[in-house]
Amino acid sequence: MDYTALLRTAWGITWRYKYLWVLGLFAAEGGGCSFSSGSSNFGGNTGSGGIGSPSGIEDFFSQNWALLLALVLGFIVLSIALWVISIIATGGLIAGTDAAYHERTDSGLGDSWRAGLRSFWRLLGMWLLIALAVFVVVLLVVLVIGLPIGLAIYRDADLGAGAIVGVVLFVILLVLIAIPAGIALQIVSTWANRSLVLEGTGVVASLRAGWRLFRSNIGVSLMVWLIAVGVSIGTAIAILIPLAILAIPIGIMIWRIAVDANPALWVGLSVVGLVLVVVLSVFKAATTTYFGAYYTVAYRQLTEGAISTSTAGGASSDAVTAPWASQTPAYPQSAPPAPDLGSAEPPSYQPPDPTAPPEA
Repeated sequence: MDYTALLRTAWGITWRYKYLWVLGLFAAEGGGCSFSSGSSNFGGNTGSGGIGSPSGIEDFFSQNWALLLALVLGFIVLSIALWVISIIATGGLIAGTDAAYHERTDSGLGDSWRAGLRSFWRLLGMWLLIALAVFVVVLLVVLVIGLPIGLAIYRDADLGAGAIVGVVLFVILLVLIAIPAGIALQIVSTWANRSLVLEGTGVVASLRAGWRLFRSNIGVSLMVWLIAVGVSIGTAIAILIPLAILAIPIGIMIWRIAVDANPALWVGLSVVGLVLVVVLSVFKAATTTYFGAYYTVAYRQLTEGAISTSTAGGASSDAVTAPWASQTPAYPQSAPPAPDLGSAEPPSYQPPDPTAPPEA
């Protein structure tokens, strides 16, 4: 695989088909956008103790319990809605980048969104299945480590130095196993997502297809993943440097607000915050779209290359093992030229003579 061409192709798709950024804003491999929330004093002045005192906190909750309950319920509903949109957008982003890669006519925002809707339930089922498997494994590990230690503490048993060293070594061993297992799971799930959306396979069949593709292309899959990690680190540094520079004037503005309580500073801080939210949203949309295109193009090159190789190998194998391939033909290699019958004329029809005697 040409990794340089892979990076260029993914960037070309990202830059040319900017409608995919709408899907990239919400799409993620398992999550959606996150929004920060501020706080306000809904209860007003609660007395000399203030809202920070125990009586002030109690009065605050007693006076605003309905509003707080509505905020909690609204936050839960918003989180569920964003999660659902994230799953649909992830499927749509995979389908949209694939259509853009093949330059099909169905490469549009509406077509991509409908493809995400078609794959919603299967993507949801696969993500839940993976989450359940990870939860069971983590729970078993915690029980294996924590249950003996908990029983020993409950019985006031003396944990010697040898037992502590054994537990530490066991934990280190688990970490060494968990790191490659987590990398493999991430790659397999990435390929499985694309098999599910692009090939229309089911949940279990998609996981099997992802595992087979990873197992048959371990080196290429790991290299694709490592390059993506490197690009992720580079883009993170590229956005963190200007944010660190902006943190200095923002910190000064917050300090001045705390000291002077100037309304103009509040307005300025709000404008700066709004600009940061917009910039970070665009950055998130572009990077998610890029990595979606990156993995989709890599998946297509792996699968289509495997099909081509398999077809070519099958044809070659058939040519070698065919019964007629090693047999000598019964006819001579150079056959004599066929007679020229083009000038021969068919005999003309002669009607019978009625006076001729009949034949015996």
